Amino acid sequence: MLRNKQILVIDDTPSILSFLQVSLEVLGAKFYKAQTASYGLALCEQLHPDVVILDLGLPDKEGLNILPALKRIQAHSPAHPPIVIVLTVRNEAKYYEMAMDMGADAYLTKPFNVEELIDLIQQKLGPPPTGHLKLVSNG
Repeated sequence: MLRNKQILVIDDTPSILSFLQVSLEVLGAKFYKAQTASYGLALCEQLHPDVVILDLGLPDKEGLNILPALKRIQAHSPAHPPIVIVLTVRNEAKYYEMAMDMGADAYLTKPFNVEELIDLIQQKLGPPPTGHLKLVSNG
């Protein structure tokens, strides 16, 4: 479950934004979107999301150019840096290597399987905390 996890998607394709919004909100995630790198950085600074899904081909800046800044935003706050998952049409090994070297936590290419993306998000977030007590009876 992604209940109450904040997920920011930085992508300039309206159909992908809409699809991801429906797919993530149904699992309880708080969904935010940005269609430019600049707005995505501003939202990340404001929201401190748990996960950022980042396209590389953005209209105002290259996604790779903002990746290090995304990873640094929360380094100065009590929370951990966001998990950054690159989601792009670029399937060349050089882009994968550059993204991973710059701090990406995962790299998926479009077209993509939404179940695979959700599984990846959950894997990167780790197991949910156990917030309940087990009652033990004697007898």
